Amino acid sequence: MLLQKERLEHAQIMSLQTGALIAETSASIIDPRELKVVGFYCTGPRLDINPAILLSDDIREIGSIGIIVDSADVFMLPEDLVRLKDVLSYGFRLEDKHVIDDSGHKLGKVSSYTLDSDSLFIIKLQVHPGMWRSLGTTELIIDRSQIVQVTDHEVLVKSTRKKQTEQAAPPVLENPFRNSPAEGAPTSHAER
Repeated sequence: MLLQKERLEHAQIMSLQTGALIAETSASIIDPRELKVVGFYCTGPRLDINPAILLSDDIREIGSIGIIVDSADVFMLPEDLVRLKDVLSYGFRLEDKHVIDDSGHKLGKVSSYTLDSDSLFIIKLQVHPGMWRSLGTTELIIDRSQIVQVTDHEVLVKSTRKKQTEQAAPPVLENPFRNSPAEGAPTSHAER
């Protein structure tokens, strides 16, 4: 199932063990190398640690009531997450990144994104065009397969425009009624 980013912002985190509300998400932690949400910063009165991080691997289910985890024991301190040390140091945010195609045209800025609920990979980017471009379009949708590179400042995507040299020549269509008659074929009255 696909989820909008906004559905995971301030999402309630429920305990499977007690059935009670434990916390809520405050920000996503995105690994720019994989374009995947690897965890969430969380806040809440029932948390013993601050800042608390919920890893994506510890999520049982994302449903209509929010995010379901086993218990409050799944929350970790940033210092305890050795494998995510690099990702946490990036402080990467996808929103407001400039989107540029590989031919150098500015397409706009990332306004939101869509995730796969099972893997939490970012599947699509919603791009809000600049002021002049927005006169013709309201929003662009960029698929994950179009993304070439993600940097600190921009997202580079494949251009959808064909270059002059890559455009194929128009196909040659032959009219079967204009061909010369084959041998042994009857001739028309004018040829007799």
